[in-house]
Amino acid sequence: MSITERLAQAHLHPNTLTLASLGTAAEVAAEAPELAADPLAPYVASAFCVQLREGLWTDEHTAAFLGFAGGLEHQHSYLALRETADLLLEDEQALSIVAVTLHDALLPGDAAIASRPLLAGLQLGIALEVAAKAEVAPYRLLALLTGPVQNYPEDFEDPLARALGVAGDIWTAPAERSRFAATLAELADRGSEDAVYESAVEQLRDALTETSKQDLLIKVREARDAFMALSHRVEGRDDASAFAEACTALIAFDEVDEATLSAAAQAARSIADRRALLSRGMHSRHQATARYRAQLAWISLAWQLDVAATEIGEDAFLDTWVAVDAIMRVYEADRQFTNLQTVTSIIRPRLVNEIAQRRAMAHQLERAVAIDKQRDDPELPSEIYELLDLVHRGRGTQRESSDSPQEPSHEGTYLQALLGPVASGLDDLSEPRRAQLEEAARQAFVGIYAGDRPRNELIDRLCAGMMRELSENAAFTGVAKSDFTLLLANTVRFLVYVGDNAQTYTAPIPRGGVAPLEADIQNHFHEFLCASELAGRAGKEHSNIAGGRADVVVTFDGARRYVTEVKRELSNAARESLESAYLAQAAEYQSTSEPLGQLLVLDLTSHSGGTPHINESIWVTHRRDAAGKVTNSTIVAVVRGNRPTPSAMR
Repeated sequence: MSITERLAQAHLHPNTLTLASLGTAAEVAAEAPELAADPLAPYVASAFCVQLREGLWTDEHTAAFLGFAGGLEHQHSYLALRETADLLLEDEQALSIVAVTLHDALLPGDAAIASRPLLAGLQLGIALEVAAKAEVAPYRLLALLTGPVQNYPEDFEDPLARALGVAGDIWTAPAERSRFAATLAELADRGSEDAVYESAVEQLRDALTETSKQDLLIKVREARDAFMALSHRVEGRDDASAFAEACTALIAFDEVDEATLSAAAQAARSIADRRALLSRGMHSRHQATARYRAQLAWISLAWQLDVAATEIGEDAFLDTWVAVDAIMRVYEADRQFTNLQTVTSIIRPRLVNEIAQRRAMAHQLERAVAIDKQRDDPELPSEIYELLDLVHRGRGTQRESSDSPQEPSHEGTYLQALLGPVASGLDDLSEPRRAQLEEAARQAFVGIYAGDRPRNELIDRLCAGMMRELSENAAFTGVAKSDFTLLLANTVRFLVYVGDNAQTYTAPIPRGGVAPLEADIQNHFHEFLCASELAGRAGKEHSNIAGGRADVVVTFDGARRYVTEVKRELSNAARESLESAYLAQAAEYQSTSEPLGQLLVLDLTSHSGGTPHINESIWVTHRRDAAGKVTNSTIVAVVRGNRPTPSAMR
């Protein structure tokens, strides 16, 4: 019996399929190209990956694997090729072995493009992804992307245009971008809708990296007009409509247009909801993660637009560069989501505009200080006020226009990001004082500064899962969904940050020592929220909320509020025990507002046997009525303290 025949039988029980069940490594190698061309190729790819993970790997296995990867150029099933490529691209070990062979085999030639244009488009997308993720020389790929297009069949033009768009997000050198733009223009002239769209995306990308506000706004208007023209001409171009709204929002910031800002905020929420609907049927980990990032980016933009519309008369709360920074994040997240039709792994475009980042950070300080001054008892440390004073003095130097990436960076990462070229003026300060200001800046911007933004995919997966659970609550919709999603995302980030960066309150408690207090984690959580999109909206120890005193409160538009009740646990941190002891109090705080709240617990029980994974440290719990309807939802987040260091574990 041939291996192909064994495969046909084994696929009826795919969970038990192994390379050994197909034959010896030498036998598999002999038939590897035929197996790659078979519609059941995904099963073979999975078997190779399992064999590699289990460590039972020889040189014969490598030869068989390379033969299989090379044979994929003869795979004629679109779905089988896509599924096989997904398996290989998501396995780092597997990709490290087959990357070059896979790229060279799938890069389509003229014959493949002419005879099977749609399949050739998929091959191009896979080859592009391999080149982006692995150490593969992209010269042949770039030559195909920027070569003559006159003889290409119509069905290949849109896949080529989408691949050019992805390439523009990966290779950003001016010469390459110019060549990509020229090819897109040719494809657009030939009638490719995707080429028109990708050309508009290129205009927006170019605009968002401008350091001249006047030039930026000119280019944003041009990009908006291009997106709007495409969305009006072609029904169903939701991607073009979305970016047209983003451009409109940025322009509204500059024009101080309250009505347009409010409308843009509503549009951003609608786009976030549509991103969720458009992703129905996407089941892979990467697809779910990309969907969530896109949703959250649009929700965050909506919130910032709402804030701007509400506080439009106050100069400290409106800055066009802040909109640029927010829309850059929307671009990065949404492009990854929409490019799933071309590639499926994590290829995240990154836009860099140091002025926009700097102004957004300064704006966050302005808002936090302005609100702090209105409090009866100011909460911000004096260093935050001093940082803002440094920003104001820096603006007075008139050096912003000469900002250049070639200037040497001050060793203080956060101060450099906040102050730019004028950070050199800090050289007059003593080392201890400069270090103190650097630490204050770090505390103010941790998780927001682009160089320190969390890239942990687990954060997105956890948030996506909890958002699904929260959807059982009828209150988790509209502006409440926007509000609470931002709070949830920052709570998860807080857990990851504290888990990765030891705090005094998470250190092992020595025998006879004093256990940390609730106030320790309460104060840190409040500081962390003040270093997020929620700057100026987070307070602590608020009286007269549901007849009690709430620990940490995030308030939106002066009315909608969400309470995080903070507790510590010394004896039993099991899920059921925590809910029994503290959940009723946490839920009660939301009895006069949206029925969505949080319980944050500092677990000081012994972790000498190991610290629970973060998956076990945050969850959603619902309160239901007699009919089973959800009446209240609480996020329970547990920070693990009393933790031994990894080196102390045995």
